[in-house]
Amino acid sequence: MGTTKEVLEKLKGLDGPKLLAVVDGFGGRENLEAWLRGEKRIILEDIIRKLLDHTGRCIPAHLGVTNSVCDENRDFHIELSEFGYAEIRERLTDFFPKGTEFASANEFKDRAEALNEKYAEHELIGNFFKRARPILLPKHDARENYGASLQDFILPAVERAYKKQFPERKFVNYRDGKLVGKVSNIPGTAHDELVLLMAEKSVAAWYSPNPFQGFSIFAQREAMKILMQYGFALAGGVDTGTAAVAYMGEMARDFKTPVYTCSSLSWQSVDYSLCFRASDDEFYCGCADDLADAYDRSSGGLVLFR
Repeated sequence: MGTTKEVLEKLKGLDGPKLLAVVDGFGGRENLEAWLRGEKRIILEDIIRKLLDHTGRCIPAHLGVTNSVCDENRDFHIELSEFGYAEIRERLTDFFPKGTEFASANEFKDRAEALNEKYAEHELIGNFFKRARPILLPKHDARENYGASLQDFILPAVERAYKKQFPERKFVNYRDGKLVGKVSNIPGTAHDELVLLMAEKSVAAWYSPNPFQGFSIFAQREAMKILMQYGFALAGGVDTGTAAVAYMGEMARDFKTPVYTCSSLSWQSVDYSLCFRASDDEFYCGCADDLADAYDRSSGGLVLFR
C-alpha cells in the first residue's frame, strides 16, 4: 500500500464529489465492490470527441465554442441530391460564362473521391459527409476584388440557374451595386487559402450547406480554429454561390430551407456579412443577420478542399 505519505499523495484532491464520480464511473457501488474483490476488471479507453455529430452538424462543446449557439430548427432543412460528377459539372458549365475553366469530370471524380477516402472514416470528422456532397469550383481569381467576383461572376450564374429551375420566381441581389470593393475575407477561416487555390486551378471539394445550423457567425468563425486543421474552409460567397448553381433545386427549394450565411466574409465593415436566403417566390443575396446572435435556421457552409 505504501507509506502514509505515499497514500496521502495518491488521495490528494479526491474530495466527496470526485469519489462519487468514481463510484458512478464503475456503474454503482456494487460494481466497485466486485472490482475490489477481484471479481471484475475495468478497461480504460480514450474518449473520441467527434467534431460533428451523427447527423453531420458540428458539436459546439467539442470545438471550444464560447460564442452564441442555439439548437437547429429541423423544420428548415435540406438534403442535397447525389448527382453524378459529370452531371454536377454539366450544371455548372450551363450557367457560368462560356470559357470558364472547370476540371474534367474524371479529374473531378478522382480528386473528390480521394478526399472522401482520406476523411470518410476519420474518427473526428467522418460525420461531415452526412450532409456534404461533391462540388467543383471554377478557376477564378477573386483575390483582388471579391465583391466584383460576386457581382459580375457568381451572382449572374446563380440567377441564371434559379430562373431555369424556377421560371415563375425571381432572383434578387439586394446588394446590387454595393459589393465591388466592399467585401473582405475574415482571417482565420481558411477561406483565403481556398480563394488562392481557385486562382490557380479549378478545385474539387466537398460542400456541406448547414453544418453550423444554430451557430452565430462569430461561433462559426471560432470553430474554425480547430476545423481548419482538418482541411476545411468556412464558406464565403464564391463557394456557396457555386454550390447553389449545382444544387439549386434543393438549396432554393422554398422558405423551409436554411439561410446560407457567407460567414467567412465581411461586407462594408467587420460588423456585417452576407447571405443567401430562399422564400416560396424568390431567392436572394443580401445582408446576414446580426453576427453575434444564433438563429435556428441559419448556417454557414463548410468546404473540405485539401
